[in-house]
Amino acid sequence: MNIDTVLLIIYFLLFLLLSKFSPFIIGAIIIGFYFSIIIDVPASFLNKKFNNKISKIISYTSVLGLILYSMIKFVPIVINQGKLIFDNLSKLSINESTKIPSWLSEFLNISNKQISNFALEIINKILSIAPSFFTMAILIIVTTLAVTNLKWYMAKNAEKLFVKNPEKGRDFLKKVYKDFEKFVKGQVLVAAIVGLIVGILSWIFKIEGAFFLGSLSFITDFIPFFGVLITAIPMLMLGWSSKGLFGLIIAFMILLIANQLECWVLSPKIQSSNLKIHWFILIVSILLFADLFGFIGILIAIPTLLFLKRFWNIYIKGGSYDNW
Repeated sequence: MNIDTVLLIIYFLLFLLLSKFSPFIIGAIIIGFYFSIIIDVPASFLNKKFNNKISKIISYTSVLGLILYSMIKFVPIVINQGKLIFDNLSKLSINESTKIPSWLSEFLNISNKQISNFALEIINKILSIAPSFFTMAILIIVTTLAVTNLKWYMAKNAEKLFVKNPEKGRDFLKKVYKDFEKFVKGQVLVAAIVGLIVGILSWIFKIEGAFFLGSLSFITDFIPFFGVLITAIPMLMLGWSSKGLFGLIIAFMILLIANQLECWVLSPKIQSSNLKIHWFILIVSILLFADLFGFIGILIAIPTLLFLKRFWNIYIKGGSYDNW
């Protein structure tokens, strides 16, 4: 084992430590890298009709505008809808004149109080994390804007990270980034389909905020598994306020359809063939890292898997980029 191999292991372990003890910062940087690549997708398409500079401006404005719109709308919608639900639940108390058995009346009142307390706890929890949420949002946008220069800086100085064979090390890091780029571009297609499904079905069933829900689904879909939970919070609330219990059921069914379609059809078909890694390994990696690192583990699972695959084939086996 040469010194460059040892250095890569040290860099990898340092990255895992930072992810464990500073998840908000590392998470924001990783998401920033995600979105910087996302921006390149529409820019590449627009290059066919406009010059490179105009394509970049349109792409940056559109994608960052969508991100900013979703983030700005999320917290107010959840707080307002939560208060509305809380007020409605508070009015559902059962009084003594109601002609039902006393034991049932007491049970309903206790249940209603528990549900109201639960709704209030959710609102308080969201308010407590709002500062961190906005700090992370700002860092994501700054990272997304700065990542082009950051990529140039890293490419220029990558050789300094290695001792024995700097050129091989630079080529290794370049290939790892290209693998990550390929993954994100595949996820753009998956996220776009999921966002369209959620937005269109919400509009068809007249759930309030269909465009916001579709946009949020697209943005959060880059966070495997956890993304659907982020979208579910405002969507279930808006479903309830739009059509009551029927709206709640419809919202849940839309989320279920979109999630199952992604898990069993879109991701295995697009990402598994795109990355040449079996879809079961992708899922297990995400679940394992989520269990070990929490939320940040969901973000770093696939990049880590791609790094380890390249590391194994280039520095351990010294062979080609074989399929798993």
